Amino acid sequence: MKKIIVLFSTVLLFTACSKERSEYEELLVEQFSKDQDVIDYKLDPEDMASCVADQIADDVPGFSGSPVYENYFKGYKLLLRPEDSSKIPERTEQAIELFGSKQATYKARLNLTNHTLFCMPQVREKQERSDNMFKFGNDDKE
Repeated sequence: MKKIIVLFSTVLLFTACSKERSEYEELLVEQFSKDQDVIDYKLDPEDMASCVADQIADDVPGFSGSPVYENYFKGYKLLLRPEDSSKIPERTEQAIELFGSKQATYKARLNLTNHTLFCMPQVREKQERSDNMFKFGNDDKE
């Protein structure tokens, strides 16, 4: 019986954290679908969001299911551009509380930018491989 309770609790913890991460990924998809660079380079917003979320998950201290992990994803959600720019100071203060300091918050914001820049060529290359996968022979010479 104890094993079942422990297993059930573990599953609940992982589900809660994956919920924070999936909500963050959805917000990233929304933001990337409006991002001019993503549009110009014809990148898939979902692939971009998945790549950036994976990169952030690798940087987050703790483990999936821990409160620290959950708080970091909440903080990263606050770092995304809000619809109403007047809310930026309030959101920044909330992020500082979640990350623990201004320095950690600024580092997280820089990481978000770096991960986005890292993922752009990764996603582009993935798309090019996918596009070329179904080309046979030399179709360009028709």
